[in-house]
Amino acid sequence: EVVEVEVKGYNDWNDAEFQVLMYEFKDGLNAYLKQAGATQGSLEALIAWNKAHAKEAMPFFDQETFEKAQAKGPLTEGAYLKAKAQIRKQAGADGLIATLDKNNLDALLTPSMSPAWITDPVLGDHFVGAGYGMAAVAATPSITVPMGDVQGLPIGITFLGRAWSEPELLGFAYAFEQATHARKAPTYVA
Repeated sequence: EVVEVEVKGYNDWNDAEFQVLMYEFKDGLNAYLKQAGATQGSLEALIAWNKAHAKEAMPFFDQETFEKAQAKGPLTEGAYLKAKAQIRKQAGADGLIATLDKNNLDALLTPSMSPAWITDPVLGDHFVGAGYGMAAVAATPSITVPMGDVQGLPIGITFLGRAWSEPELLGFAYAFEQATHARKAPTYVA
């Protein structure tokens, strides 16, 4: 049985989530570059290289996201820990879990994302929304399977659940795939 619900406070966590992502991006990228033995072994070195080679490396876009991440401290910093706890509560206990409990649901279904868009060097991305992120912010499982297409561009449906609900989510996703056969083999359109 499918019922329509609303998640109270949906996306209230966006600003704090972005801050958490900046901390984690810096930490993860620095660890990866060091382990890989990269020529630019840190985010700071990558930023410097990009600045020195801006015409070739960044003809359309700047690196403000890199610079925002570089300005963040370690994952032990109080601002990071506070923001992480805040978004987990907003998206998890007060969001996804509260919605599942209030409506006696086994899972939440949402369109994964809008169809892909063409990158526009003047106006930027044409992002119109996504439903996949709530489980990631809440630190709970989710699974995405094909739902169909919009003018040949694939779209997915995401099943979100409580902690340790992976077996149920896999079952729901499998049942959806078997009922819809929505997956289309990719094609190249010239």
